[in-house]
Amino acid sequence: MVGPLIVAALVSNVLCQAEEQLSISRNSPDEPMATSYSAKKSIDFIERSVTRWQSSRKCVTCHTNGLHLVAGSQVTPDSRVLSENRDFARKYLMGYVTGKTKQRGTRGAIEGLVASSSYLAIGEMISGKALHQDTAKGLDYVWTQLDESGAWNDWLKCHWGPFEVDDHFGVTLASLAVSMSPQSYKSKPNVVEAYGKMKGFLKRNKVSSLHQKGMLIWISKYDPTLISKEEKQEWIAEIKSLQQKDGGWVLIHFGDEQWKREDSLAQSQESDGYATAFALYTLRQAEIPADNQIIRQGVNWLKTRQRESGRWFTHSPRKNGKHYISQAGTSMALMALDSCGALN
Repeated sequence: MVGPLIVAALVSNVLCQAEEQLSISRNSPDEPMATSYSAKKSIDFIERSVTRWQSSRKCVTCHTNGLHLVAGSQVTPDSRVLSENRDFARKYLMGYVTGKTKQRGTRGAIEGLVASSSYLAIGEMISGKALHQDTAKGLDYVWTQLDESGAWNDWLKCHWGPFEVDDHFGVTLASLAVSMSPQSYKSKPNVVEAYGKMKGFLKRNKVSSLHQKGMLIWISKYDPTLISKEEKQEWIAEIKSLQQKDGGWVLIHFGDEQWKREDSLAQSQESDGYATAFALYTLRQAEIPADNQIIRQGVNWLKTRQRESGRWFTHSPRKNGKHYISQAGTSMALMALDSCGALN
């Protein structure tokens, strides 16, 4: 017979091993560069980040498990972690859609529901599958919460770019989800009405940041009527012009006056993972060839700036500390490298 002390020790050992598997080092600008590039290490890093976030925070957020729904669908479509992330996001979403779960603080707030349903839809379309019924229900629900302005006026706006700084990001993210959706879904009367309202918002509210322009370029791949050819070419040229001498891009260059630090420190002017990856991915969605010199230089930046953990570091535009934008930058870097045919 196994004694209770031995059982307790075995259980403790299993828990410790599980915790070790989920452990990730703190996002730090001082983390050493990797000796060589490894897609596997980046995938492992972001999958552990996603699993840990869901285990500890129990919500969907843009920078970690939200964007992974898109990146995983493109880079690791058969991943167990992606499947678990999708299940988690759908359950999180449906709890609030059905009313079984009540909003508490930021959990259940509109930005989380829009993000969950949109990231799910975008990911499902990337992996070539039809919209899951819960994803469609989630989208249908957020259309009922859309304000007459064509945006969600209660979107969290705490000067934390690029996701929680203005109403524009939520509108473009949801518009991307609609534009990528099957005709059978986006031709539904409620979807046509909602998309019409969002397009009206985008026409009335002119872009104020390069990140907003990049999102519209991405959407224009699926809905060419959203922006003019002249605007698209002008914005592509703007992105190209901001490439640094080292081949990367700088996050704050994609922001505007609403991207504010909570202290008096200056914004980082160093090339970073999120900005470089977002620039590359946006340019590739605009069909800039992968062998273009600007693209090649950006790819080289990513492949030579990966950190030991597998992440790409990005300074937070809001405050020092955990720099969660590094998680988003890592997912985006995997998407960018894959879109350039340079993942491996």
